[in-house]
Amino acid sequence: MKYEAVVELAPPGIWVAQGTAPAMARAHSHDDIELNVVTRGAIEYLMGERRVRVEQGQSAVFWASLPHRLLAPPGEPAEVCWAHVPLSTVLTWDLPAADLRSLLEGRPALATVPSDVDASSVWRRWGSDFAGRDADAALLEVQAFMRRTLRAARMQPSDTGPTSRPLEMAAFVMERFRDPITAADVAAVAHLNTEYAMTLFRKAWSMTIGDFLLRRRVAEAQRLLATTELDCSAVGYAAGFGSGSNFYAQFAKLVGTSPGQYRAALRSVEDESA
Repeated sequence: MKYEAVVELAPPGIWVAQGTAPAMARAHSHDDIELNVVTRGAIEYLMGERRVRVEQGQSAVFWASLPHRLLAPPGEPAEVCWAHVPLSTVLTWDLPAADLRSLLEGRPALATVPSDVDASSVWRRWGSDFAGRDADAALLEVQAFMRRTLRAARMQPSDTGPTSRPLEMAAFVMERFRDPITAADVAAVAHLNTEYAMTLFRKAWSMTIGDFLLRRRVAEAQRLLATTELDCSAVGYAAGFGSGSNFYAQFAKLVGTSPGQYRAALRSVEDESA
């Protein structure tokens, strides 16, 4: 991909970990919804053009497909619990529309973790469950933790200010990704000429409008492959791809396997856990 020198791409997948927060030399991107809890100190992310600070005792939920980088802390390194869940999985959870829209527009949700929650112990249990035979139960608990964070964040006053043009453009893509939209359509939403809009979008998100659109369509295809019986070609058209050949080529490029193999692998995992 054109921007790999700027943004490291990591494969999506269910993952939980805890430890010292590392300063990142460059941004990275993975098509997951990410959950963080800071148990000591504080962390600061650079997300596009914004800095997002998460304090001790706070949780954060955000869409990690938008490039983000942990900055070097001014004091002692922070201790953090992390969880990643693929967007294609989260899309099956039927989250409140306002919460999902906010995440996919690039707005992180921040909330205070209840004082009676020991995040380190929770994460240790999840790690054990995902490594054993209780992965389904652990995933339900991760979902519940994310839902509580999103609900608590929704109840807090917002200080995000006016919607920026990069966010306006990203939101338009998230809403209209199934349609045959162009860069000119995206630029028009922000009342910009196409060339400047493309430059502004790339500067904010470290990817082109086309790359952003492609990722959203592939994530939708993954969701449909996991949750419906549509044949693979129909999945491609439903996700916004204009032709079957383009769908198969782009899916394999981003996911590393064909749509049929992806669905078969999901069902194999389901059979093993049954």
